[in-house]
Amino acid sequence: MIRTSQNNLRALPLLAAIIAAIATVATLAAMACSSPDPTPTAISTATTAPTATQVQPSPTINRSTPTVAAPTETSIPPTPTEAPDTPTPTPTPKPEPTLTPSPTATPTPQPLEAFKSVSGIVDPENFGWPRTVESSEGTVTLIAPPERVHFLSLGHAEIGVALIQSEKFTAIYPFFTDPDVSNVSDQLASVPVIGFEPEEVVALEPDIAIASQYTNPDLVNVVKAAGIPVVRASEEGGSSGDIPNILLMGYILGAEEQALQLVDEVESRIQFIAEAIAPHQKQDVALPGVLAISKFTDIYAAGSNTNLSEIIAAAGAYNPAEDAGIDSYQQVSIESIAAINPDVIIITQPLESGIQFAEELRNSPVLQDVPAIINGQVHPVNTTYFTTLSHWNVRGIEELAKLLYPRAFTNYEFEDFAPYTP
Repeated sequence: MIRTSQNNLRALPLLAAIIAAIATVATLAAMACSSPDPTPTAISTATTAPTATQVQPSPTINRSTPTVAAPTETSIPPTPTEAPDTPTPTPTPKPEPTLTPSPTATPTPQPLEAFKSVSGIVDPENFGWPRTVESSEGTVTLIAPPERVHFLSLGHAEIGVALIQSEKFTAIYPFFTDPDVSNVSDQLASVPVIGFEPEEVVALEPDIAIASQYTNPDLVNVVKAAGIPVVRASEEGGSSGDIPNILLMGYILGAEEQALQLVDEVESRIQFIAEAIAPHQKQDVALPGVLAISKFTDIYAAGSNTNLSEIIAAAGAYNPAEDAGIDSYQQVSIESIAAINPDVIIITQPLESGIQFAEELRNSPVLQDVPAIINGQVHPVNTTYFTTLSHWNVRGIEELAKLLYPRAFTNYEFEDFAPYTP
């Protein structure tokens, strides 16, 4: 009995070890059952990934770059709909051909080098706003393109019609709509007409007034005293087509593109005339002498330093009044005309009175030996083409060249300059 009990006691430690092992296994199994499933962790990682992709500033940065550089020059405004189906930003094409160094540059697709030589433009590299011009009336700084413009001279108004809408004209003077004087009478027919008192100009409150070298200084002083900026720009006309003035007006009015287009047209028309008449000019034959005269109370002839003399030269002739020592416009007599002995006479005054004056010349006993009378070369012409001081003088060059060299322009009709078209 005692021996058996001792054997049982020896077996107890082994039994305890077995029980402990079983408990350990059970504990491990329980822990395994209570451990978190790794799958939710994977889901959590996946759901956070799109957040980093969504919050990307790249689309905004890429699209804003061309807008800041030239906000008025891109024809494709940036929109967030260019890549709606993907979080990866697609770079927006940049309109590189239209970018300019100035962030406020105006849309001018043609080269701007022509403006660099224009007198009166203070900074020819600046085509943004504000911009500054200067003339004999001082310096004028324009904050924005003027919306209300008053032209104190017809020549500048004729240029203005080609560069801006007629709605920007504050008012005009009566002779601006006279077809015997103005080349743009039809285009300005709807613009209000005022008298010649300076106070009427002041009452219009224009953003700027543009005068010529011939504008009355008293008028200009009254306008300036009212706080209205005045630019006094020279009118040249003649064979140059008034190109410097066109460019200056384009810069002042914020119409650089229209000015460049007009300059291109003027230059191409003048070149066409020169090339057309060249084959018809013989080296051993003198150019025809063309005398430009008009009669109101007295007879006046155009001599040197006049736009008419330049028109005559550009049309392939010469002005014999220059050889007679006539400078600018001088009074002449019938006897003086006979002494000048022109091959051609053009009469630069309104057509009805011009036709009457032509008859007087043809019937004058003093002029019967003058080549222009003998050969029937006395011609009343469209005075507005010849007497204005603007690019419309090119039309005078064309008509006179056609008169002098008809075979060079067989079946060819020249067209007038077109007004501004938006």
